[in-house]
This record gives sequence, structure tokens and C-alpha cells, in this order.
Amino acid sequence: MSDSIKVARLAHVGLRARDLGKQAEFYTDRWGLDAIDEHGTDVFLRAEGPDHHVLTLHAGDEAGLDHFAFEVDRADDIDRAADIVSGLGLEIVVPPTQDLEPGVARAVRFKDPEGNVVELVSGLDQVRDQYGTRDVKPQALNHVVLATRDRAAMERFYGGTLGFQLSDTLADFMTFWRCNANHHSIAFAAARGDRTGLNHAAFDVKDWSDLMRAVFYMGERGVKRMWGPGRHLAGNNLFSYYFDPEGNVVEYTTEVEQIKNDDYVPPVRPLIPDQWGSLPPGMGH
Repeated sequence: MSDSIKVARLAHVGLRARDLGKQAEFYTDRWGLDAIDEHGTDVFLRAEGPDHHVLTLHAGDEAGLDHFAFEVDRADDIDRAADIVSGLGLEIVVPPTQDLEPGVARAVRFKDPEGNVVELVSGLDQVRDQYGTRDVKPQALNHVVLATRDRAAMERFYGGTLGFQLSDTLADFMTFWRCNANHHSIAFAAARGDRTGLNHAAFDVKDWSDLMRAVFYMGERGVKRMWGPGRHLAGNNLFSYYFDPEGNVVEYTTEVEQIKNDDYVPPVRPLIPDQWGSLPPGMGH
């Protein structure tokens, strides 16, 4: 039996919400997603693409990351993952189970080396229905970035156990990892102080004109912009970052580099987060 699991793609991200109604309103009325299902105190939101959901909101006492989910290549990877992760001494949060959430046939949840809850899923529902007008409609969830204290341990786990490949290194600050052609579905950034967990979650829009529309409409609606617009060096993608009502950072992005060359060599780049010259808050002037 192989000691690694092949992750196929990023499926969704889950956020805890102190005020579930306010968060759901932000992500539908402003961010452009659509509420597709409710399950207990959880709300499930889809993008314009076919995935049943790309974001889940979970009622809780604290804001922040609840979990993130990857689809695996094969359904039997769900059970194998539980055995492999247990063998590494990591905590199984939810053993392999049917119907853990709407739109997912089978899933397992466990903690990565820094305690983030990772979900692996198979048998995802596809939805083709249109939903109502929005100023901007995200297409899909593109990537999540984690703030980490022990980047080497995280890289060993995601690169070794979950089969991710290194795409890029930004100085000694960040590394970017892919599970398919998309330049990164997960990335690891050096934590500032003790704050680990979600750095941000990024949602695709169709093209640069939709990104500019998003920047305009978010400004019109008074949504606080955290950074951008700009163009990253690693991944070459356009970006603009915002705070949701509970302080989570979410990104609109487009034109993310796609890596299809088997001979690709991951570059090591200088610490240039934006080709247009801006720096994120806290990184200098």
C-alpha cells in the first residue's frame, strides 16, 4: 500500500462565523456567491462553476478557519488516508463517513501538523443551474494560503503525504504548491507572531475586466480593501484582497499561471509580492 494520497484539486474552504446571517449576507450580496444548502447550523455557498459548494459557513463562538477540503483522485483514497494519517500520529477528526455534508458522497477529516483541519472528499455533486444577477460572480475557489510556524513540517506533509508538488519559492517567506496544473492550490507563508491558520482564501473571477469590476463594486459598497489591486510575481496572477465582516482575508484573483510542462523547475524568487510595486500591510512602505 502506498504511503501517499493523490489530491486532485481544492474543493472548498470552511469558515467559522460568530454572526452567521451577517457573514452569509456578505458572501452572497457582496462577494457574489449563492447559498445552495443549509445543514444544521451550516450554510453552503456555490460559485458560478459547477461545484456544489466552494465555501461553508459554520456557526461558532470564534471567527476564522474551520477547515478546507481537497478532492482525491480515487474514492478508496478516503479510507487509505485515514490509515496513513493515523500512522503519522495525526488526529482523525471525523473518520471516513458518508454524507458528512451536502454535495459530498464520502469524506474524512484530520489535522495537519499545525492543527488545521483538512478534509478529503470524493463523489462531489455538480450543479448546472444559473443563479441570480451579481455585480461579480466568482467562478471557483482557487487556493488557500496558511500562516505557518514550521514550514518544513508542513511541506513534508503536503508534499510527501498528500502528493503536492512545489511550484515556487518567494525568498525565505513563502512556498507555493500544486496538485494539478494550477500554480498553487495551497501555499505556506511565515507566520507573524503566533498567528497561524488561514492567511487568505482566493476565488477566481473570469478575467481582468471582472477583477476590475470587483474592485469598483467593492469600493462602492464600502468593503474594506486589505491590499491591491496588483499582480503577484509567484503565479503571475492579478489580485485584490478584502476583509470580510469578521476579519477573514479573501482574495479575488485571475490569470493564475498554469503549469503543464513535465520539465518545470520551481524558481526561487526575490521577496517581491507585487510586480507593480506595492507591499502588503505590515511588510514595509
